[in-house]
Amino acid sequence: MVRLAADDSRQQRGNAVGVRIRRASPAAWFVLILGATVGLATCGRPIKSTLPVPPTGKQLAELWTEPEPNRDLFNGVGGSRLAPDPSARYAVVDIKRGGFSSGYTVTDPAGREWSAKFPPEAATEVVASRILWGVGFHQPPIYYVASWTADKATSPNPQLPARFREKTPGLHGLDAKGEWSYYQNPFVGTRQLAGLLVLHAMLGNSDLKDGQNALYELDDTFEGAARWYVARDLGQTFGRTGTLDAPRGDIAVFEQTPFIKGVVNGKVAFDYRGRHRALFRNIVPADVRWSCERLQRLSDKQWQDAFRAGGFPPALGARFIHRMRQKIAEGLALKD
Repeated sequence: MVRLAADDSRQQRGNAVGVRIRRASPAAWFVLILGATVGLATCGRPIKSTLPVPPTGKQLAELWTEPEPNRDLFNGVGGSRLAPDPSARYAVVDIKRGGFSSGYTVTDPAGREWSAKFPPEAATEVVASRILWGVGFHQPPIYYVASWTADKATSPNPQLPARFREKTPGLHGLDAKGEWSYYQNPFVGTRQLAGLLVLHAMLGNSDLKDGQNALYELDDTFEGAARWYVARDLGQTFGRTGTLDAPRGDIAVFEQTPFIKGVVNGKVAFDYRGRHRALFRNIVPADVRWSCERLQRLSDKQWQDAFRAGGFPPALGARFIHRMRQKIAEGLALKD
């Protein structure tokens, strides 16, 4: 059911894109060309730390902390306490503009405001978020709601499955205060940031623009820090990297796409097809092993819970898990 809804949504979107391209006006073509030019220009951006010296352990905790054993990868960092109520009737207050997947901003009867994102990225974003949090990277509370209703929606009820993320969840005052860049941040040159990029390569995520990253502030220290650098909006995953409409949540593509092509002059060459190749040029085998060692510690239950949290049927989730474990073994086998 979940994959079917995602596939139907993706097919409808693909058809719509095809129509738009065939009928594109000169102005539309200009926008496409400009977007491609801007994307290529990001490859020439300098990559440097915003600190004069390597970050301290306290500063590194703003990106990553050693996770406690057996984190709950079904409910995530917010637990069941912060989950949206699937039986509530939500009210649409805004319609999402732009991006690959459509969605709404909604409020629930208690006045909580949520970002609801539809397939094909709803399920993949939740699973990817759970995996990153499972190995120690900070994540906001997000949840997958398979069926729900909303007033003032543009489509009839029940609504499509959606990823729900609360604007200001009751989690130590967690609040998004801006964005950050992979090109310039306090962690450039650290194993932790390289390890995060390795995870993006494993998951097939090439959507690494600054706007996908959120800088959160908290009222007090939680998970080792009162400020979090978060890789957010992880929906472009479990398919293949690419510069335009890369596959998402596509098991056939995910199983067939290579992970590592080799090691050249001590640097790992990934099968990465996105615009941000420069970010991956200096990753070494030890960086890959660091990520894979932490993924290897996840239990069978945690893996299953992560995909269950995204609404994946068990048989389909098992195929994704099997491919992830193949990639983990590939990464662990790399030699310096």
